[in-house]
Amino acid sequence: MTGLASAEIVDVGTRRELFVDNFLIDRLSDLTVQSHEPRPAGVAVRYDLPHEDPLACFFTTILKDGDRFRMYYRGARPAEHHAMTCYAESEDGIVWVKPELGLVEVNGSSRNNVILFEGDTFCPFIDDRPGVPAEERYKANIEVKEGLVGLVSSDGIRWRRLPGILVPRSLPNHFDSQNVIFWSGAEGRYVLLARYMAGGDSERAGGIRATARATSPDFRSWSLPVPMTYGDTASTRPSQHLYVNQTTPYFRAPHLYLSLAARFQRGRRALGEEQAARLGLTAVTGAADDISDTVLLTSRAGSATYDFLRRESFIRPGIGASHWVSRSNYAALGVVSTGPAEISVYVQRNYGQRSAFLERLTLRTDGFASVRAGYGGGELLTKPLRFEGRALEVNLATSAAGSLRVEVQDADGTPISGFALADSEEMIGDEIERIVSWRGSPDLGSLRGRSIRLRFVLRDADLYSLRFR
Repeated sequence: MTGLASAEIVDVGTRRELFVDNFLIDRLSDLTVQSHEPRPAGVAVRYDLPHEDPLACFFTTILKDGDRFRMYYRGARPAEHHAMTCYAESEDGIVWVKPELGLVEVNGSSRNNVILFEGDTFCPFIDDRPGVPAEERYKANIEVKEGLVGLVSSDGIRWRRLPGILVPRSLPNHFDSQNVIFWSGAEGRYVLLARYMAGGDSERAGGIRATARATSPDFRSWSLPVPMTYGDTASTRPSQHLYVNQTTPYFRAPHLYLSLAARFQRGRRALGEEQAARLGLTAVTGAADDISDTVLLTSRAGSATYDFLRRESFIRPGIGASHWVSRSNYAALGVVSTGPAEISVYVQRNYGQRSAFLERLTLRTDGFASVRAGYGGGELLTKPLRFEGRALEVNLATSAAGSLRVEVQDADGTPISGFALADSEEMIGDEIERIVSWRGSPDLGSLRGRSIRLRFVLRDADLYSLRFR
């Protein structure tokens, strides 16, 4: 692989890079980029309290807060349109409890898990901006008639509303969903990703559900929302309705934003009338008239584009008629670590049914996608890179017969002496953080700041991520 055309050098520094997009990839030979579907890991919470109407309980957020996990979700009393915000917590992200908080009276009692008697679109985050006041460590937004308003909290449970409107309505059907805000250390500002209707005021007028982006230096003053563009259409109109965007900076690579978006199939019906009736779904609710699943999109710090080139489902509805109803299979906002080599995501199941629940799903750490080689083997060549640090770390898995080796090349494709493929130690195994070595040494310090390429040679193996350190 010599005589390569010059390409823009990618400064990776010590950032971890995942293979969820083509950011690092220059050339693949006999390899594929393999998406990985999360594995079911059991019920997180069931919506079984009197104020948890199964037609209302979604728009969920999961936060990992030190040694505690916090969950926020919408609730409502059956047959009422007035929403409220409910709360649950966990020590491990697996077993959840709904504490009796004594904050809000519902059905004549405050012995419940309700934190706000409002919050149709309540969406919180932990503000880790340096210097943020303790009384504003938690922030959230909700939709009101005029736009989005902000809330702050010192403990994540007791909230106060900020005066005025954070972001006024400015786009068609703006904010009609869960609207995500987070502090981006990579951008040095707050980022808002909000729902709007691209191409028309409504579906009837030709609109399609999409996302707009705004930023703020202080959470109080915001730029005008700008529609995101989508890699599958090269426009602000995605190829399919995306009901919620559920975008979060990935905690191991916070410059990379992962979106677990709800792909909504309006009018696409999977259940017959008898099936719907057995599930207790009536024509009044319309819950059997549409179906949905979750797709994975990605964006990067400072970008107003979602990479949606791989449009296969990330979370499928799965076996059972109960999953094939409208607004089932919406992912919660949040990707959290629940073990040394495990991350968890959460998804709504059985919408509109008495059996409605939130399911936990798991992936290996960084395991959204991988570069995969079959038994015959293959190669990946990166774009020219410039790095900091002294060693290369990879997240890999091989079979007993498989392997992974790494060659370091000049930007023009010439192997660098001492780091050629013949110098690379063969890596066998399954590890989240494995250091690459050449003739017994991992030291890349002599190449720091130099433009290089990495050539990965894989056989019956997966490469999930890499970083220099």
